[in-house]
Amino acid sequence: MALVGFRAPALPLPPNDYNRQQFDELVRALRVYFNLIDSLTPQQAQSYRADEFFGGVCRGDLYGGTIAGFGSGINLPFGILISNQDQSSAGTTVENLITYSSVEESNGVTFEGSKIRFPNAGYYLITFTLQVTNQTNAIKEFEVWLKDTGTNIDSSNTRFDIPARKSVSIWGHAVPAITSIFAIHDPETEYLEVAWWSESTDVYLENYAAGTSPTRPAIPSVILTANFISAMTNFPIPATRRLVLAGAAPSLIRGTVGIPPVASLGLTGAAPTVTIA
Repeated sequence: MALVGFRAPALPLPPNDYNRQQFDELVRALRVYFNLIDSLTPQQAQSYRADEFFGGVCRGDLYGGTIAGFGSGINLPFGILISNQDQSSAGTTVENLITYSSVEESNGVTFEGSKIRFPNAGYYLITFTLQVTNQTNAIKEFEVWLKDTGTNIDSSNTRFDIPARKSVSIWGHAVPAITSIFAIHDPETEYLEVAWWSESTDVYLENYAAGTSPTRPAIPSVILTANFISAMTNFPIPATRRLVLAGAAPSLIRGTVGIPPVASLGLTGAAPTVTIA
């Protein structure tokens, strides 16, 4: 490990002849120097650089998640949401917002009706599948897109053509599958929604109960997963929040920190190093 900015002590210059006092000063200077190197947290270094880190615990609420030891304790936000209800079209001239009925698995990701909320700022990988049914005897258009806090996300729409029914009792089916990345800057106010539209009200999202002979799992009308994949490279501090750096020699040098006039930045601990662009 390299200690960036760490400096060796100035050693006393030797005289021409042996001098016990000069020799003691030299030994004392070397002892102090090696004691600093042996310390687990040398405070004289400006920063630390290493090719490998192992053991210990690194925690950060600003980015979200916890990393412990060799990575076996990785704990990041995620969620699996489903809908076990049919979801009908409200009309051919309006959008339909997908709603959810339960959280199958979650570490901080929740929902309120159609709104998906996230516990930490950052980038999330969003993947969802829809069980779309067409009851008509013609191919029908179906579109699905994403919304950020009530506003359509540009270029997020995808079109599918849902096949016509096979008979008067066997409907046409298709399963749109979408993957995208969603950015959350302020988890207290931002949320994700999935919207859809069809040219026919006979096109809808259908849930199927568990099957028998053989036993088969139920088919949700919607399955959505969200996984935290990265912190923000540029992370503004929301106007109502306070960023506090605490501990021994904390360092914040990544990206750009934007601090609104009514927000604040607090620093506590030993020798904090902060770069704010």
